[in-house]
Amino acid sequence: MPGDGEEAGRAERLLALAADAESHLWGSTDAIWMDRLEKEHDGLRAAFSWFLDHDRGADALELAADLWLFQESRGHAEEARTWLAKALAAPGAEPRSITRARALYGAGILAFRNLDDDTARQAFEECRAIAQEQDYIRLVVRATTGFARLALRRGDTREVRRWSEEALAIARERGEKEDAASPLHMLAAAARVEGDLSRAKAFYRENLALHRELGRMDTVSVELGNLGALAVLEGNLSEAEPLIRESLEIAYKRGDRYVAPYELIWLGRVALGRGNPTRAATLFAAAKAQFDATGLAMDPDEGPEYEKGLAAIRGAQDDAPFEAAWAEGKKMTLDDAVTFALGPPHQDASNRA
Repeated sequence: MPGDGEEAGRAERLLALAADAESHLWGSTDAIWMDRLEKEHDGLRAAFSWFLDHDRGADALELAADLWLFQESRGHAEEARTWLAKALAAPGAEPRSITRARALYGAGILAFRNLDDDTARQAFEECRAIAQEQDYIRLVVRATTGFARLALRRGDTREVRRWSEEALAIARERGEKEDAASPLHMLAAAARVEGDLSRAKAFYRENLALHRELGRMDTVSVELGNLGALAVLEGNLSEAEPLIRESLEIAYKRGDRYVAPYELIWLGRVALGRGNPTRAATLFAAAKAQFDATGLAMDPDEGPEYEKGLAAIRGAQDDAPFEAAWAEGKKMTLDDAVTFALGPPHQDASNRA
């Protein structure tokens, strides 16, 4: 059995690894850091427990704050929520630190994606209060935009714009360029829900150009997918497909298992628009399986489009081919689904090589 000193040293080494990795998770072009953390995940779990068991709440909080994005992206969102809740309540965790604010933001996002809006609101409120005290502009902007996310779920696009415009003004006045990402994204989402696709497209394009310049491939992937989705809604499938494929390729290369399923859905909509409802059903089922595995809800501007697409796919074919295609997609791993999605568009799952 390792001694206490050995365990402490191992836990501290992994704490340093997580801190090194965190800044790379938001904009990396590949999965190197995600894969490294995945390889060390059991050890990181042991380190988190060790910090809690030895009254080192501040270290547990830092580890949870550094790792929640990785855990969400790799399908461990519920574990991330548990870690954040335990760490935020742990004795010794600093009560008004930037680390606490970072953990609260992660807790808010994960609660939002788990349809727990009350918990999300509380987390965003405390996050923003601490960030304002500490004059940490990035989290002031992100937490403020969190209120816009909650308003979007309620369908209150006026409130979405109010919070997003407030956040964008703060970002542009006092933040870094990349701080504009979330507010621009939410302004686009509000316009999209209102049916103003032209305005939504302008915001998405602005955000895409900004983050291509910054090399922030996480946001690049998201906004490429959103521009592709708008092209589908406008009936422009030839414009939509390359945008969605590029988004999926980036997300998959980065090891982002949260973004990739959205692009499977929209490639399914492309397949439906091109007269292949069987392929569309397979892609929708594969996407749904990924969301079910993570336990995360689709974003408020995406969920209704999924339901519309699914109804159209069902209505475009008889029950038997639909059920067969759905069963095939449901059993796909993400690797299988991405290979199928990026393969020849005329190919059905049943005749893959």
